[in-house]
Amino acid sequence: MDDHMGRSGRRRQGRRHGARALACPLAVLLVSACGPTTSTPAPAPTRISMTPVSRVAASSSPLQTTNGERIVSELLDAAGPAPVTKIDMTKTSVAVTTQSGQAPTTWTWENGKISSSRTQSAQTASTPFDPASFALGEVPKILATAARVSGSQSNQDLQIVEYNSGTVLISVSTKPESRPVFFRADGSLIASLDFTTLAGMTEGLSDATSGLTQVSSITYDPTHGIVVDSPTETPGIVMRRTRSADLPAWSAQRKGSTDLKLFSPTDVKASVLVDLLSQAPTLMGHPADAAKATLTIDMSHERSLPTITVDLDGVQMVTDMTGKDITSQVK
Repeated sequence: MDDHMGRSGRRRQGRRHGARALACPLAVLLVSACGPTTSTPAPAPTRISMTPVSRVAASSSPLQTTNGERIVSELLDAAGPAPVTKIDMTKTSVAVTTQSGQAPTTWTWENGKISSSRTQSAQTASTPFDPASFALGEVPKILATAARVSGSQSNQDLQIVEYNSGTVLISVSTKPESRPVFFRADGSLIASLDFTTLAGMTEGLSDATSGLTQVSSITYDPTHGIVVDSPTETPGIVMRRTRSADLPAWSAQRKGSTDLKLFSPTDVKASVLVDLLSQAPTLMGHPADAAKATLTIDMSHERSLPTITVDLDGVQMVTDMTGKDITSQVK
């Protein structure tokens, strides 16, 4: 009997232990006190895996009304705070490229859907820019101007990207290929220039000297347009900026003197230069060669203000900044 009761007691005790063994996993599931538990949270989804829904209809053209501006805004919301390095817009799609780390990411709107992809590229990243500072609301007007200038509106492609040395511009090209038409951030046309006119020389000087307070020389010749040298932080290296007749101003570093004599570009008046191009060839006895005249503005004659040297077939005339002939007064 004792043995029977012992076996019975052991069976009851086993049931109690079994009940506890079954209860404990259930309690874990119910986040109960069956002992401390730890769990690894699921990783949060990254932006690259998200596919936001566009509020712009699939049938909409990004190049019409303010669709492009709205789509870019949606792509920027999807991309987050990463720096923007390029915007590309056609009649069927918009792409915004951002630089996050070493791999550029492109966010694309097409047929009302937004997607993203990473690009493995060893290419140096373009200069980032703020899309809000560009006239995206003027896209239809920009495209109309580009069509008028280029003579084509076939498959227009609008891009905002670095043009040269940190300068970001709007450009519009067409397919079949035409010469790109360039615009400033405010949507104004960067026109082809006739430097013999006041308007052309004024715009050319403004583009070539933009942002510069001191320069070492400004030259004009019919082949290259306006060329401006200015100092850099490195002695013996100058920045040369060129504004040709048909292209926006572009810059490149080159070797120069370590003893630059500088002047303000505001000393140079476009009206004086245009008058010299028109009148100097006759005064110099070479009216038929007027189209070959070159101008150099610098401090080489060691006066308090820069001088203008007109060169025509090896014959030179030197004037002050008002255009007065001072050839006989200089070395």
